[in-house]
Amino acid sequence: MSKKKTTAGKGVWLVPENAPKKSDDLPFVGRDAQGHFSWWSVTLPKTDYWAAHEVLGRGYAFELLDLMNNPKAQFPEHILSFIVGAQMRWKGNDPCGGAIVHGFHEVLSEYLTSGTANR
Repeated sequence: MSKKKTTAGKGVWLVPENAPKKSDDLPFVGRDAQGHFSWWSVTLPKTDYWAAHEVLGRGYAFELLDLMNNPKAQFPEHILSFIVGAQMRWKGNDPCGGAIVHGFHEVLSEYLTSGTANR
């Protein structure tokens, strides 16, 4: 693992060797028929258990943070804005009332306030 200092706080983010290097590498990003990015392309788990959905969202956030802290990565400057906008428009019919998005933002909030997030 390589290390890169975060800009959000005093923490150090450990970037795994297999960390995403571009937006297409994120598991929640897809492309439409015309090849345009779909910034929140999520398949719901086959359960209505809140914790399963929340953990999935947390995992997605860690993938994003790995990308953003990867010195070898290239991604749009406003990637978080694109993702949040897509989340706001998402019609995933989440039976857990947004637990995936909640878990995603839990991790990002933790990271932004402390410079690290608990995996």
